[in-house]
Amino acid sequence: MHQRIDADPFTEVGEIAAGYNRVSAALERAVGHTQVMLRKLRDGVITWQSDGTLTGLNPGAEALFGVNAQQLVGQPVSKLFPNNTLHPGARHEVKLRTKEQQVRYLEIQVSEGAIGSASECSGMVRDITERKQLQEQLNRERDLARITLASIGDGVITCDVSGNITFMNTEAQRLTGWTLEDAINQPIQIVYQLYDDVNEQLINNPARQVLTQHEAVQYSEHCQLLHRYSKRHPIQHSAAPIRSRRGITLGAVVVFQDVSLTQKLSEQLNYQATHDNLTGLVNRRAFETVLTKLLEHPEHSHVLCYLDLDQFKIVNDTCGHLAGDELLRQVAVKLKTHVRNSDTVARLGGDEFALILPDCPLDKAAHICEAVRTDIECYRFVWQNHTFGIGVSIGLVPITPAHPMHLSDALHAADAACHIAKEAGRNRIHSHQPSDRHLLERHGELQWIQRLQNALDNDTFRLFAQPVSAVCGTKPGYQEILLRLEENGILISPGSFLPAAERYHFMTRIDRWVIRNTLAWLTDRHRGSDDNEIGYWGINLSGESLSDSAFCHELIQQVRKAGLPAGSLCFEITESTAIAQLSKVSELIQSLKALGCKFALDDFGTGLSSFSYLKQLPVNYIKIDGSFIRNIHHDPIDKAMVQAIHAVGKALEIDTIAEHVETQETLDTLRSLGIEYAQGYLLGRPEAITETTDNSIRVMPR
Repeated sequence: MHQRIDADPFTEVGEIAAGYNRVSAALERAVGHTQVMLRKLRDGVITWQSDGTLTGLNPGAEALFGVNAQQLVGQPVSKLFPNNTLHPGARHEVKLRTKEQQVRYLEIQVSEGAIGSASECSGMVRDITERKQLQEQLNRERDLARITLASIGDGVITCDVSGNITFMNTEAQRLTGWTLEDAINQPIQIVYQLYDDVNEQLINNPARQVLTQHEAVQYSEHCQLLHRYSKRHPIQHSAAPIRSRRGITLGAVVVFQDVSLTQKLSEQLNYQATHDNLTGLVNRRAFETVLTKLLEHPEHSHVLCYLDLDQFKIVNDTCGHLAGDELLRQVAVKLKTHVRNSDTVARLGGDEFALILPDCPLDKAAHICEAVRTDIECYRFVWQNHTFGIGVSIGLVPITPAHPMHLSDALHAADAACHIAKEAGRNRIHSHQPSDRHLLERHGELQWIQRLQNALDNDTFRLFAQPVSAVCGTKPGYQEILLRLEENGILISPGSFLPAAERYHFMTRIDRWVIRNTLAWLTDRHRGSDDNEIGYWGINLSGESLSDSAFCHELIQQVRKAGLPAGSLCFEITESTAIAQLSKVSELIQSLKALGCKFALDDFGTGLSSFSYLKQLPVNYIKIDGSFIRNIHHDPIDKAMVQAIHAVGKALEIDTIAEHVETQETLDTLRSLGIEYAQGYLLGRPEAITETTDNSIRVMPR
């Protein structure tokens, strides 16, 4: 191409030569330009003959393969592509490792050249390492996304802008019943059908809503997803648009979760919160909710029934709590057999049950309760060779439009009616009447609960004392500590509040208050006295306190800690309490007598069987009940009774104290009989203990 032909331009040969020279020059320029391009081309270009002999590599190919063209030309092309057969029109990928041990991916596009030339075949080589790495990264991310979507517990469905499904994960296939192959390109509303959980109506498809509104939607309520084969799953779901980088909506994704387990657990928790674990009946909380709703709409007549088992404690004490629990379960079953489906049966706690009978007249309710009472009365509970018979006391409260009630009023009335049934002999029914005298008394006692609690919390009890004076006794008597309640400057006698205190188990707390304040006052007097004399004082102990082992232990510790002179304290115990708890009372008497205390048996004579127990009770005094004293001066029977008691006491070296001495005739008769001590208004009325001495020591609260 570098050669030129010289010839006369004006001849025919010269014209041919000139044309040849022009073509050669153009070809030379074109070849030079092509060579420059090949040398500067980053892609590689290689050529070889049909027998596979390499004939050329451009600098780009040398750089890509990491070889020298001069050393490789004339070698087989298989040295560059050892595992590939290169065919014209084919595209091949080659994986190489550089000297730096880095992986490189090359792609070669084979082309066919001129036959017989040095470039019968050629190949364009391109570095696709970055593209391959990007593709592998995309593949990894795609695989990770697929694995994640397949593994998560939520169902995922995607659709295109037309609403046709493009993807479903495994959970979505399980919940819908559609396979991915069947669901692809199906309209999403065909595969994903939702129904309202309450009214069973078909609801709008969330994906369609997203494609229309172009914004995400969230649903807090549960709904039902229709399975392909008619099953339904409770689900919670949401939907969001799929957007391009430019914000164009390309489709929608729906994410939904099977809440069957959550719903089941929620139902279980709700059941446990509203039902008694032992019997499966409605518990007190749910019972009060039902009753409150009924009381708020008293358009019809309803009846509330309060049931308390009789003799249940005997089963518990004899056979243990397992037996008691089984008995309660069997009673619950019996109760449910006598009521209607619309009625509510509840266990309020312990052995107490309740029935709510809506839209039920009182006579029908009484008939139902009588059937329950009879069934339980005839029932025999068997446990480990023991057979027990029980009963049930039932209080009925009619709830009518004419007599609307609040929840607390209804419960108090039902409890009081049940209590009256118990007091009337147990195993019977009592219907509440607003004018019922017994219920009014019961209601009055209930009012004392708060008043007694306030008295203990705010220290409004007051200590009084009444003297026990010597009549024929050679030693001085003592002052009996009495209790009063002060409210708004008015003193209330114990006869008003002690019955309620005994019924509602306040006596132990009241006894603790009395002992704490009395011992504190006496201890202060003892510290301030010069002659070590503080007098003699009597403190009453209730049966409830004596049955409490913790109280008895505390009493002994407090008396020991007070360190009062021997004989300063005398504890009074009623005859009935002493007989009922003979062993425990005897043990307490021995312990306190060892600390210098004395004991008096109060209200003696109300049960003549107590004569035989006197030998086992090392008491110092017998207080003869006032019922034998009031008329002793003109009733020969009372006089004979007092003489007998005094004779027994004298034989046992126990002094006698006559209570309720109010006339001189009574006192003279007692003196003639040799009674050692007497107590009553004739000898001294109760007065505040600070007024019984000339000491100004503060009394309470302590």
